[in-house]
Amino acid sequence: MATKAEELENKARVKLALSKKYENLCRISGSKPARGKFIRRSNQLRRQAVEFQRAADAAKA
Repeated sequence: MATKAEELENKARVKLALSKKYENLCRISGSKPARGKFIRRSNQLRRQAVEFQRAADAAKA
């Protein structure tokens, strides 16, 4: 069983991986609306990853 901090760090890693995925989709997308959708989702996931990492750091301390 993972500790709370380990779970939060894993969630942060997953969110960053998804963020990279959406950045790549944005790059290869052919339409401006789709690029906007993908970049917004990427930014949202990146912000969530930062929050999970902060929570993990707080749980460690």
